[in-house]
Amino acid sequence: MKTKLVQILYDMRHQPVIGWVTIIGTAMAIFLIMVVTMIQEVAVTPFAPESCRDRLLVGVYMHVAGENGHDGSSGLNQKTARRIYAGLEGIEHTSFMQFRSEPADVKGPTNDAFTVQTRRADAEFWNIFDHELIEGRYYTPEEADATSKVAVISESTARRLFGSQNRVGNTFMINHTPYTVVGVVADNSSLALTGSGEVFIPTGINDESLNYDNEWSGDVAAAMLVKDGVDFETIRDQVKARYAAFDTELSVKGERTVYHEQPYDQRTIASGLHGSNNSPDPESDRKIRMAIYLILLLVPAINLSTMLHSRMRHRISEIGVRRAFGCTRTRLIADIITENFIVTLIGGVIGLLLGVVFASTYGGLYDTMDNFGSGNTPSLSVLLNINTILMSLLFCFILNIISAAIPAWQASRLNPINAINARK
Repeated sequence: MKTKLVQILYDMRHQPVIGWVTIIGTAMAIFLIMVVTMIQEVAVTPFAPESCRDRLLVGVYMHVAGENGHDGSSGLNQKTARRIYAGLEGIEHTSFMQFRSEPADVKGPTNDAFTVQTRRADAEFWNIFDHELIEGRYYTPEEADATSKVAVISESTARRLFGSQNRVGNTFMINHTPYTVVGVVADNSSLALTGSGEVFIPTGINDESLNYDNEWSGDVAAAMLVKDGVDFETIRDQVKARYAAFDTELSVKGERTVYHEQPYDQRTIASGLHGSNNSPDPESDRKIRMAIYLILLLVPAINLSTMLHSRMRHRISEIGVRRAFGCTRTRLIADIITENFIVTLIGGVIGLLLGVVFASTYGGLYDTMDNFGSGNTPSLSVLLNINTILMSLLFCFILNIISAAIPAWQASRLNPINAINARK
């Protein structure tokens, strides 16, 4: 290893332009790849208030088709959501809530009205999503069932509403309706699509505000915390059976449900490749990601291969001497690839660090997946997790193999005598 490091330093001194272009090119390639990877990892990596992502399932939509050409889809109403998802075996907690938060105007005693993201959820919501309680309490099941005019608000919202005044027990307006604060939770990132919010309002089975005009549709989703060791497919099988039971009633009107592989896991939710009238396509998502990675790897690999080929031309006599003294082609190829991997790894570390800095400071990177539209950025611990580091090493290795394989093979095929005389 020491010999290889000496060789790399020697090349950097005698071929500084090629050496630095190689490192910078590698750094930029890994930077772009890691930014893409971090965006995807943030969508599925557990973090508060969604530390349960690996055990989270969400039932969101229903699709109903009729023999007369009628075809409709939407979220669920309170009654149907419970009929499909309540009491499933293997579920630890089930919360009936709004799947997406919605904007509302709020006003406290200290300032003008401003807009926040509100989410209606029952009391089980607090058993699934780990919002840190700073002051007061969560609302109770009784308050949720009665749709009481109480609210749990985020810390920054509390500060804007009340300033330095007491917050718990104080009253503020949501769309001109008074609500009493019962608890204050820590600020949370809107990148937690299912569990985030700035103002949380209780909802229950009697909350007609989330029901639409027909028999089954509304704005209710079911978030479920699956017990440890329970396979997601066993939950979906139970849901399919309940869909079938619901079909027996719909058949009287010539209608039937269309099942779309619900409830969804976190990766499906984050992918956006699902909707109220179509099934998710994880294979398509995987192909898209692979295509992006392939483009981001191949383009810089071609350029880096040219750089390495130029470096090898300056070392042609050295290669000839090594071959003349018995160095095998396999050993020569291995040495060149190893040296190039060290250079690639140096550039990769630089690229990874640049990616982390960029992803943790530029909130606009997450606008397409940001439910609030406020550019919330994830914490460093979420960005720089073990999966991201391993992915960075993997991409460095692949980039090294792609860029170094052909130049190393060509160098190993040189005739020793011709190689020694090539620089004379």
